[in-house]
Amino acid sequence: MKILLATDGSPSANHAEALTAAMAWPAGTEIEVLCVDQFVDDELDRPARRFVAAHAALRREMDDRLAASVARLSGQGRTVRARVIFGRPATAIVSEAGQLGSELVILGSHNHGALASFTLGSVAAEVVDHAPCPVLVARRSVLGPVVLAHDGSMAARHAEDLVATWPFLAHETVRVVSVSPLLAPWYMTLDAATGPVLDGEVLQELLDEGRAKSERIAAEAVARLLAAGLRASADLREGAPADGLLDAIAATKAQLVVVGSRGNTGLARLLLGSVARTVLYQAPCSVLIVRERSPIAEPAPDPRHAVAA
Repeated sequence: MKILLATDGSPSANHAEALTAAMAWPAGTEIEVLCVDQFVDDELDRPARRFVAAHAALRREMDDRLAASVARLSGQGRTVRARVIFGRPATAIVSEAGQLGSELVILGSHNHGALASFTLGSVAAEVVDHAPCPVLVARRSVLGPVVLAHDGSMAARHAEDLVATWPFLAHETVRVVSVSPLLAPWYMTLDAATGPVLDGEVLQELLDEGRAKSERIAAEAVARLLAAGLRASADLREGAPADGLLDAIAATKAQLVVVGSRGNTGLARLLLGSVARTVLYQAPCSVLIVRERSPIAEPAPDPRHAVAA
């Protein structure tokens, strides 16, 4: 596997590094530790001349930190290297992941209160939106138990396939969570003052159909995961999708939640993105977001000048 670990030396980045070091990577795995150097002149795209001394000290500290990270991550059957890129963090991470052909991006989460969480969340959300591969936002140094969000969509099936086939998840316990809405989605979008009113019998029928669908989705996913050799069970919830997922995470003391995300642009991205972002910001555990690819390719971000660490 090709793994990109983005780090900035913060405590949350150290969580991501510890998690990366503890994961059971297959033989031949390549891990690149990426650090983004933001100490640049916006016009010249290089360190401003008047800050050369300060930047040199920063680079020495950065290089020492990366060397220590490489040593901690090194192990039999894997190759670890470090790289420094000048530029904007989210853009640099996405660009490097594309150039490397990364299969997974791992980064930390500054979850130290609402403001700090929002600040990093904006970077993480941008990486999630534009990275050419799944993104793992690490908040813990262990992976299991695992919650897999499943709504029967192609994005959820893609996430399920990764859980079933990625070696580092092979020995984890997976809880497949399917959330049944308390009202049909189309009904919730109607104007309460002018829209049709459903009688109790019709409403109950809709709720029963929703529960049956969620039960079937979870049961089929569990059967496929069991067939793949994983330990899996179903967890049915009712209500808003994000709330149901967060409740399941709390109840199972999950250390990782896996969420599929539909599409790259437009309304589909916005609708599911709200669920993914709510989980990304509020989940107390690590979050792996698997974004369904659109047939329309996104323009590649402008690459920055890079130097080897």
